[in-house]
Amino acid sequence: MGAARALARAAEWALPRVPPGWQGPISEIVGTVAYLSAPRGRSAVRANLAIVAPERSLSARRVFVNQVRQYLEVFQIPRLDRARFDAIVRVEGWDHFVCAHRLGKGVIFGSAHLGPVALVGQILMQRGHTLTLPAEKTNSEFMHAVNRARQAQGLVLVPVDSALGIYRIIRDGGVLGILADRAVTGVGETVEFFGRPALLPSAQVALALRTGAPLMPAFAWRENGMLFARIEEPLELTSTGDRDADVRAGVRRFAARLETYIKEHPEQWTVFEPVWGGTK
Repeated sequence: MGAARALARAAEWALPRVPPGWQGPISEIVGTVAYLSAPRGRSAVRANLAIVAPERSLSARRVFVNQVRQYLEVFQIPRLDRARFDAIVRVEGWDHFVCAHRLGKGVIFGSAHLGPVALVGQILMQRGHTLTLPAEKTNSEFMHAVNRARQAQGLVLVPVDSALGIYRIIRDGGVLGILADRAVTGVGETVEFFGRPALLPSAQVALALRTGAPLMPAFAWRENGMLFARIEEPLELTSTGDRDADVRAGVRRFAARLETYIKEHPEQWTVFEPVWGGTK
């Protein structure tokens, strides 16, 4: 444990000082090593890519490289250069968020492990808002270091199993972000996703229906050296009195939005578990 903590602390000191021009080469080397040394993750990524883009020849290795690049960017957050950040990030649909936030019911962002989501999410703090994310419990010293970096500019993390804490964020008019492409707790709804049944998280839909807070799909991706984010208009949710059916319908609608972005940037979807059951 002492060695792991020391390595994590060394990463916290060194990685924020990595020049931007080195991030690509480092990601290629470390990502390739991770790809070669993780047979189960490699198999899961290949199986997922085969379903989301069966007509394309995609690189599972590239998914690992993109994950390393995202970690490097997270460690840049404590020393984030506002001018450089503004120069490389393009946000579409910010007015959708402003209008939703003015309603005073809180805002729920539904996003995914897609593209530079952790770094681009800093745009909320840069523009004067507080963003809260549910976080998985971890015993990893490295992930503790990652979480400290994520919070350096004002991001707030709450335990993913703290239902009351999550509810209070919305009750108090706050902004909550939920990565809704992987059912970490095993709780969710099985809906059609890329033409096959998959268990996807339902918390973002259930919370929006319960509180009246707008649920806004928001996704990030990397393209031509730039970082992009798009905030969509609130997802249309219907309350019929049948809670289970209403939640399932909302998850299905969110899944359809998510599909669009994964199809456009499949190698930036960094999920290392099989989404549709067993791996190939």
